Amino acid sequence: MPACLSSIFSLIKNKKEDTPGTKENTEETHDRIRAVIGLGNPGESYRSTRHNIGFLLLDHLAASEGQDWKKEKRFNAELSNYILSGNKILLAKPLTFMNESGQSFSKLMRYHRWRPESIVVVHDEINLPLGEMKLSNRGGPGGHNGMSSILQHGGSGVVRLRLGIGQKTHPDMDLKDHVLGHFTPEDIQQVQDKMQQWASALQLVVDKGTVQAMNFINRKSN
Repeated sequence: MPACLSSIFSLIKNKKEDTPGTKENTEETHDRIRAVIGLGNPGESYRSTRHNIGFLLLDHLAASEGQDWKKEKRFNAELSNYILSGNKILLAKPLTFMNESGQSFSKLMRYHRWRPESIVVVHDEINLPLGEMKLSNRGGPGGHNGMSSILQHGGSGVVRLRLGIGQKTHPDMDLKDHVLGHFTPEDIQQVQDKMQQWASALQLVVDKGTVQAMNFINRKSN
């Protein structure tokens, strides 16, 4: 088992050994995570593109629970479910295309009356090597059009799980061509090998809260 994954599992396990009644054990210490929204573009032609790594993780989560996806027109999204530490988490893939992801996000947030802090948004990150991850809960879109749309629709404060897709393969390549380019078979295998580690990171957010998970995950990623 990779050291980072083993450490994440260890920290999650220690959650069960916390002393009852301590501040860390109270629900007030952090917003309960209600949903994980993956960003990407709908359609089979986009399925294995770098921009769709958020969709790929959510597909993995749903499949691991034997859950199907259901289209919900009122949210313009595909929805499924996932269980983390006994909590039912909504999985959502916006069908608006990447640049309008905030439309679907805002409909879900308003309907369920969720706070942005209770939602994890998973998206690709060119400034991280393929397979690496970072967790954050503030800042601007960083040039990511999907996150820009989320922020424009009231998403300031969402938890962001950024999954690395690596820099452009050639400096003269258009950024759009890079993010909409397909993973190589070798890249796909590397992404698949990271799925359980990313799922464990989400569980850490649910169990420990964003700040503690962020400090641990980002330290391990450096």
